[in-house]
Amino acid sequence: MSTAYVLIVFALIIIAMIVLISKFKVHAAISILISSIVLAILLGTPWEKIEDTINSGFAGTIKSVGIVIFLGCVLGTVLERTGGAVKITKTAIKLFGEKNIIWAIAASAFILGIPIWADTVVILLIPVVSMIALQTKESMMSLGTCLYLGCLVTASLVPPTPGPVSAAALLHVPLGQAIIWGIIVAVPSVIASTLYCKALKNPVLPKKEYVLAAKNSENQELPSLFNSLLPIVFPVAIIVLNTAISTIAPKTLIANVFSFIGSPLAALLTGCILSLVLTGKEWKSKRVLNDWVEDGLKSAAMPIVVTGMGGALATFIKSAGVADKIAKLVAGTSFPGILVPIIIAALIHVVTGSNALGVMTAAALVEPMLSSLGISPVAAFLACGTGALMFKHANSSGFWVTVTMSNMNIGQGIRGVGVASTIAGGVGALFTIILHYSGLI
Repeated sequence: MSTAYVLIVFALIIIAMIVLISKFKVHAAISILISSIVLAILLGTPWEKIEDTINSGFAGTIKSVGIVIFLGCVLGTVLERTGGAVKITKTAIKLFGEKNIIWAIAASAFILGIPIWADTVVILLIPVVSMIALQTKESMMSLGTCLYLGCLVTASLVPPTPGPVSAAALLHVPLGQAIIWGIIVAVPSVIASTLYCKALKNPVLPKKEYVLAAKNSENQELPSLFNSLLPIVFPVAIIVLNTAISTIAPKTLIANVFSFIGSPLAALLTGCILSLVLTGKEWKSKRVLNDWVEDGLKSAAMPIVVTGMGGALATFIKSAGVADKIAKLVAGTSFPGILVPIIIAALIHVVTGSNALGVMTAAALVEPMLSSLGISPVAAFLACGTGALMFKHANSSGFWVTVTMSNMNIGQGIRGVGVASTIAGGVGALFTIILHYSGLI
């Protein structure tokens, strides 16, 4: 089987997968499964081995990530329903002051994007941001875009949001490392996009219904800031601490203890338990202990299945030697290997409109190529996360949630969300490239 044939088949399969998702609206999980089967057949995989290979690739991937994604989605659900997210935002606004209101929105969105889907953060906080826009006479084009970008960046780069959790699992990056490096790259990305948002001066008034909703909820009793932050900060801190201890004092008693306490599963389960303090007297109720958990489970189903399918696709890519052939082609043209995951993630995101799909699918496609491309798993993780931020536009649900709720038209949305997301992705990709060539990752 010639190199040219393998590369052409691989390219056509990826194009077909993207077309199925974007043009024919086939669910990503089914699209990736069909693409895996067709790729296996065209690359000569024995018929009797196809099903077993798919099952082993699927199971091997989700065994380390399925429970973590589920617990992360449950934690995000509790923060949504209890007012914890609103409390964090209102506190940030008081802390930064009216003159720096846009930085307060960016900072609170940055934090909330770690456990909660970006679209959900916008829906939760748009009444608060609308009230701020009315009081400060700032444009919703500026504030609404900033709100979305702040949480979109961390939702793409920092676990335990499902996208980066899945990418870390597919690339075999320890979650502690993924969190540390994800935050390091996310900070300049959010700063750059916020500076751009600050320069957007087109007058766009907030929608009256959201201002009214904010006024009606002003007397709502919110949890304390400590209780709101605790379920987010504790799991992240304990996972990072586990990584540090295992590096500084490997194979010691404390390292062995923290290998479980600071594992993603135990840390996020602890975060979910700690989040019960936000529910007050309702913590024993069926609504909290069953219904909210079930809602979290529903949110987790899609990323878990898509991640597993990505693992199955990666298995066929490995077994057929596709990765080596692509890597040799890249090496022969002196094309920088670090750009490959950035470009793949950006392409999938721009065409499908799904940030999470861009991160996860790019990770699955790139993982078999890492050694040949000369990039580390951490570098690939950051490259996938930043590439998947590039150019949010009209095929994205997050784009429409932000644009419509911020009272923007399509042109303003492209100038706001589209350009700001490209700036965030571009700056993050640049930092990733610098970290790669400096030998830090």
